[in-house]
Amino acid sequence: MKSAYSYIRFSTPEQAKGDSFRRQSEKAADWAKEHGYRIVDEMHDLGVSAFRGKNTKQGRLGAFLAMIEAKLIEEGSVLIVESLDRFSRSQVREVLPDFLNVINAGIGVVTLADGRLFDIASLDKDNFSLLAGLIVMTRAHEESQRKSERVAAAWSDKRLQLRKSGLPLSDRIPGWLISERDAEGRRTFRLDEGEEGKANIVRRIFAETVQGRGRRAIVKGLNRDGKKSFLSEAGWQPSSVIKIIRARTTLGEYQPHKRDEKGRLIPDGDPVKNYYPPVVDEDLWVRANTAVTVRRRDGGGRPHSEVANLIRGLARCSCGSAMQFLNKGKPPKGGQYYVCSSAARNDGCENKRLWNAKNVERHVLQQIDPARVVAPFEPAEQRRGPSPQEFDLLIAERTAMRDAATDAALRNAGKRVAAVYEQRVETLNDEIENLQRRREDAAIEERSKPDLSATQSAIRTVAALAEKLDKASGEEKISLRTAIIQQLRTAYTEISFRPYAIVGLIELPEKPKPRKSGLPNPFVVRSPAAAKPRKMRNGQVVAIDSEKSRERYFLRHVFFRDDPEELAALGGGKGIVTPRYS
Repeated sequence: MKSAYSYIRFSTPEQAKGDSFRRQSEKAADWAKEHGYRIVDEMHDLGVSAFRGKNTKQGRLGAFLAMIEAKLIEEGSVLIVESLDRFSRSQVREVLPDFLNVINAGIGVVTLADGRLFDIASLDKDNFSLLAGLIVMTRAHEESQRKSERVAAAWSDKRLQLRKSGLPLSDRIPGWLISERDAEGRRTFRLDEGEEGKANIVRRIFAETVQGRGRRAIVKGLNRDGKKSFLSEAGWQPSSVIKIIRARTTLGEYQPHKRDEKGRLIPDGDPVKNYYPPVVDEDLWVRANTAVTVRRRDGGGRPHSEVANLIRGLARCSCGSAMQFLNKGKPPKGGQYYVCSSAARNDGCENKRLWNAKNVERHVLQQIDPARVVAPFEPAEQRRGPSPQEFDLLIAERTAMRDAATDAALRNAGKRVAAVYEQRVETLNDEIENLQRRREDAAIEERSKPDLSATQSAIRTVAALAEKLDKASGEEKISLRTAIIQQLRTAYTEISFRPYAIVGLIELPEKPKPRKSGLPNPFVVRSPAAAKPRKMRNGQVVAIDSEKSRERYFLRHVFFRDDPEELAALGGGKGIVTPRYS
């Protein structure tokens, strides 16, 4: 069966609350089934705009294009999109080369809106089909261009009024300020003062920076003293500290911005002085920023390439926090490391081990193997709850009962018994609403079940790419590492760092069949979250099942372990890894 890759994109996070995702996903699945294809990967760029090609440069679609360039996508495969405007809304001259590169690689592009298949054969047979695609791309770009111009014009007028009147634009303010209204209803801002006020935290950050303390040392002190961050809920972060030090809003300035032709934010005129009440003076601001510049010049800095961190987005500490990727400069004294972000900030985790990034990468790439994915897995026969089709039958049954009760209420209008039927209708409406929500949750779970064949394919791809990596040139390495990152994300839910082990978790589609002694050792079960209560129309509060309120099952793939007790029992050594399968 030929392979299909479904690509789903919409521009704003608000669209995720609607029907856009379900519609695109189900239509892609229906087309693949009807035409004899199997969807091996469903790629999502949710809330990513395609107006300036962000999805083709940084998103999942960009990773897919990189895989095509590396010849990792089999000829005869297809990319399924709802319409070409999901592919890109950039200028036609910018999107057309990417589109033709896909076609010339022997991969078709299916547009579900009009049922077209763009491939080498169809374009050679009918050149006007390409013209139709160009028209769709042109209209999509023009629509986005008009929308962008309207929004830009509205904000341009707001910024003009700001400079004329000096009145604040909105209540969006820095965290150390409080927004209020005066007697005439106009916005005013004041500092959050007092012993525990946020303004004093800002002054402390500036003072300690001038004293020579680095941002990580400042963060540890703030978290140790229980000072709550006003930029996030997860304790203070080094990035929050540097944002405050660099911000001229601390001086009371507001810099209006606008977007250029490439979508980048650029200053719009001079800063507006005294827009906010200042929290520090100019002298302290300059001294603190000079201190930061000196430390950055002499320190290790951050990785220069986005592909330096091969497991970004996957690496998590066993405490649940993300693993921080550190660049401590060049060897022999420096190097790149992983460390628990909470432990690094003294924020409740004791797992302070530094993992050398090169060793981690070696363990992951050398130990990865597709044979481990399904060999020990046998699904349980019993499914967890009704299927979407079974919910459909229940909904149809309740609907028929509601309609019968409605008819009875109408026949007995004006009689005392009518109230009984009306109450019955209300109860059945609530039951139907509940069933419809549970049916939708079941459908989402069905669609989101991991495909173990796709997981195996991703792992095989990583193994093949890893063999090419050592001999590749600089530019080739970037392309290969980008593809590896994408395939690792396809295969693994997370890569967990424990005090003495690195473990990859591969989600399984079903509950594993238990053995006499319980679940087999390589599996991990994650307990369900509490069902969220919802208020029905009659005021009754019920708990609604959701995808997150179900148990999830994972295959545990150990990349490396060096538990001291285990090593001692084996007579010593530097670490233990499971031998790679042939």
